[in-house]
Amino acid sequence: MKQSPLFSNIQTGEAVYDDVDHATYKGITVKTVILLLISVLIAAVVAFALPTILANNPMTFYVTLIVSSIVGFIAVIVGRMSERKAKYASVIYAVCEGLFLGSLSAIVEAYAPGVVATAVFSTIVLFAVMLTLFATGVIRVGSKFRSICLGLTLGAIAIVLMVSLFSLFNVYKSQTYFNIMIGVEVFLVFYGVITLSFNFAEANAVVAMGASKNAEWSVALGLLVSILYIYIEIVRLLALIAARSEK
Repeated sequence: MKQSPLFSNIQTGEAVYDDVDHATYKGITVKTVILLLISVLIAAVVAFALPTILANNPMTFYVTLIVSSIVGFIAVIVGRMSERKAKYASVIYAVCEGLFLGSLSAIVEAYAPGVVATAVFSTIVLFAVMLTLFATGVIRVGSKFRSICLGLTLGAIAIVLMVSLFSLFNVYKSQTYFNIMIGVEVFLVFYGVITLSFNFAEANAVVAMGASKNAEWSVALGLLVSILYIYIEIVRLLALIAARSEK
């Protein structure tokens, strides 16, 4: 049977792994939780110290944020392409993302109190719903589903380009701008939620194929990227709703 390109980097080889050496759902879950905790702890520290950091050395902070974003992006690519490097790459990404999440959360929370807690709760609920739908077979990642998701991906790219062009005009204070941006964010949240299905399907694949333990880190990294993406888009959506209500 021809292997899907999505899982082509999974190294199963010819060896038969025992219960200790092969990937398991428990191992994937534990590693995902570890990465989430790293991001959350870093974010909490940054959010708490952000006023002091900005007051004392804002330029260094901004440079660090930019560099960490670039490093985090590279870490995702490396971690998803190389199982042997996935452990280190995923931890690096979790740290880098924690810096960004802490900054974003602190700034938005200062402007619209309660957004962060709502975003965290919403992310957990959406993740639980998608996991339930996938586990019960309501959502199946087949060829038709992949085609739909490809269309959503192209749609997301088109929307981002449209918003970039839209931002060239001085309409940031208009109701039209907020309405359009809220619609865009709703679509991007939906897109992020749908991508969780591919993460769950990948987890099933690595366990079913008896992949090595290193594959757990790669899958956990993919889950982390999707979860944090959903959280970020929900925060942006709630911030836009709060801004519109003030108009």
